[in-house]
Amino acid sequence: MIFTAILYVVINMSLIDLLAQHKTISLIGMTKNAGKTTVLNYLIEEYAKNSIRLGLTSIGRDGEDVDVVTFTPKPKIFVQAGTILATAEGLLKFCDISAKTLSETEFSTPLGQVVIVRAMSAGFVQLGGPSMVAQMAQLLPLLQGFGADKVIVDGAISRKSPASPQIADAVVLCTGAALSQNINEVIIQTRHVANILLLQTSPCSHFHINGALTDRFLLKLITSSENLRDKVIVANDASKILISKETHEKLRTKGGSLAVKHPINLVAICINPTSPKEAGFDAKQFLQQMRTAITDIPIFDVKNIDSIDSFVHP
Repeated sequence: MIFTAILYVVINMSLIDLLAQHKTISLIGMTKNAGKTTVLNYLIEEYAKNSIRLGLTSIGRDGEDVDVVTFTPKPKIFVQAGTILATAEGLLKFCDISAKTLSETEFSTPLGQVVIVRAMSAGFVQLGGPSMVAQMAQLLPLLQGFGADKVIVDGAISRKSPASPQIADAVVLCTGAALSQNINEVIIQTRHVANILLLQTSPCSHFHINGALTDRFLLKLITSSENLRDKVIVANDASKILISKETHEKLRTKGGSLAVKHPINLVAICINPTSPKEAGFDAKQFLQQMRTAITDIPIFDVKNIDSIDSFVHP
C-alpha cells in the first residue's frame, strides 16, 4: 500500500517537477527522431514561464530544418532572450537571434570553435557543442558562470555519452515510433536501455571495465571457460555499457550481472508516437502500454500532454 501511494505521487508529478532540483539535464535518444528536440522545446517554454534562465548546448548538431543525415524534417529550437548558448561559431549564421559573444572556448568542432553567447532577442537557433564528455564537463560550469540557472545538454543520435554523471545531474531518455513500427519492440528495447541506465553500484567487483563494455567483449567472456555465476561486471558508468538486450540476457543466464561505479540519475522517459517515415502509434495507446510495461520510471508525452492528462497510471 505504501509503495503504491508513493508511485502514484511520483507519476502525477510533471516533468518540470521531477527536474526541479537538478542543475544540469541531459536529453538522450534511442534513435533519430525520438523526440529530443520536442522535449527540449517543451522544457524551454516551461522554464520561460517561471523566469528560469537556461544554458543550452548539444553533443552534435541540432536545430536545423532538415536532418543532415536522414533528410527528414526536424523541429527547430526556439529560445528566449537571455538564454546562454554554447554552439559552434559556424552555426551562428543560421541563428536568427541577436547574439552577444561572452567567451570563446578552446573546444573545436567541424563547424568551428565553440563560443558562448547570450541571446539578446528571442528566435531560432542551431546548437553544436563539443563531442567529448571531458570537454562538455568543462563547458557546463562556464554556462552557469554566465548566469544560467539550469543547463540542458541535447544529445546526438543514439549516443549515451551525454548521460554520463560527469555531465548530467539528471537524464531524460527519449524514445518513440521512429525506433520500430512494432510498438512491442519499442517497449522492449526502451525497457532494456532503461535497465542499463538504472544500474547501481555493487559491493563486489569481479571484473572492472575501464572503457566501453561492448557486445564483442561480453560475448567473448560469456563463451569462455570463466565461471560467471554470481560474478559482477562493473563499468565506470552506464553510458559506457553498449550491449544489446540479447547479450545482457545471455550474461544473466550464465549467472552474471552488471553494476556501475558511478550511477546515472534517469528521472524520466519521454515518448514520441510519431515517425517521419511511418504511420506511428496512437498517442494514448502508446503511453498506456509504455506505462504498463515500465512502472519504475515516470513516462511522459509532452506533445500530447493536454489529451492524456486524465490517464491514470496502473
